[in-house]
Amino acid sequence: MQSVESFYDQLSSRYTDLISRCVPRYNEMFYNIFHYIPDDLQPRNILDLGCGTGNLTEAALQHFPDAQIHALDLSADILNECRLRFKDHDNISYHQQDFNDLDFPAQSFDLVISSIAIHHIADSQKADLYKKIFRMLKPGGVFVFADQTRGITEEIYEKHISRWKNEALKLGSTEADWEMWMEHQDAHDYHTPVICHLKELETAGFDAVDVIWKNIMWAILWAQKTTD
Repeated sequence: MQSVESFYDQLSSRYTDLISRCVPRYNEMFYNIFHYIPDDLQPRNILDLGCGTGNLTEAALQHFPDAQIHALDLSADILNECRLRFKDHDNISYHQQDFNDLDFPAQSFDLVISSIAIHHIADSQKADLYKKIFRMLKPGGVFVFADQTRGITEEIYEKHISRWKNEALKLGSTEADWEMWMEHQDAHDYHTPVICHLKELETAGFDAVDVIWKNIMWAILWAQKTTD
């Protein structure tokens, strides 16, 4: 079976185009990730988990041009696309790393962001990841991420998938594109209900959690570490 890493290695040069034709309201989702960052938080160090070709990294640069951004991804090829995209920026560091192997020191970041990446790990691994992120955030820091989620019932989830396909085809995805994403999803994706994300974030130590945006199966989860 093809690994997650090799799948994204193969898509590296086409990823940005493919994702824009696959995810409905993609730009709106990015807007809301940053709109809900507290006004008094001016992050100096940002971690972008699963940076891909750098779409979220670019948005972070636009909002916080003076911050040091750490772009992390499992795929070496897709990370290289990101590196080439920002070759003129000296405030971005690149890390080829699995989410399960995060090894940044405690209180390294003011802001941790992610877009459509965390669903690649199982629920038990998500719980461990949220604990690591809590430890890596400074007091007052925020973790905000967009991802695909599962319906609380199987019927809701199936209707999510049906609506997603209709919207993706409207955006210009082909049947071949759709089949490619579904094959990858069946092999590697772990969609989790929103309520389960919220519970695990609270268990990890975050004392302020919320859902700040949702469209079909895409949701933005927000969590703040208000104390150490």
